Amino acid sequence: MKGNKKLLVLAVLVLLLTVVFSTYAIYRSVNTGGGEVNTAAWSVKIGEADFETVTKVFTANDLVCTGGTSYTASKVEGKIAPDSLCTITVPVDATGSEVDVIVEAELGTVTLPTGMSVSLASGANSQRIAYNASSMTADVVLNVEWAGAIADETSKDTTDKAKAGSTISIPVTLTARQALHNEQ
Repeated sequence: MKGNKKLLVLAVLVLLLTVVFSTYAIYRSVNTGGGEVNTAAWSVKIGEADFETVTKVFTANDLVCTGGTSYTASKVEGKIAPDSLCTITVPVDATGSEVDVIVEAELGTVTLPTGMSVSLASGANSQRIAYNASSMTADVVLNVEWAGAIADETSKDTTDKAKAGSTISIPVTLTARQALHNEQ
């Protein structure tokens, strides 16, 4: 009888477990949603043309030369002479962009007279146009400097005079790209 009681208790337990688990259920619901992500706009122009990289060739006609306390200017507009500091201004319009823009300038292959150099007026090789919904335009200013001094050697004077009346082309590659957070 003891064995039957154990069997009866075990049968009742199995029956109870079966009833308990069969009367309970696991409810699940699955909901799939969607969302939209809007990307920032990108538009950079020099003049009317969109660009990412453009090579522009400037000549002396693009120069603005002014005298000052450190430099003299050529007496004729659009001409450069030793001891001159001139600028070339390139307007960049990034109004359509919704991110910071970096404009980099790289001087192309050019044979300049001894003592002549071309660089960004900012002193770096790039210029940042910071995102601001009301003002996304900037001028990239290139300095064209032709050093000259009373103490110049005869060889420099000869080279300088040989360039008189000639045309110097200055190829500059401008590249516009988005500024990244790790460039700060």
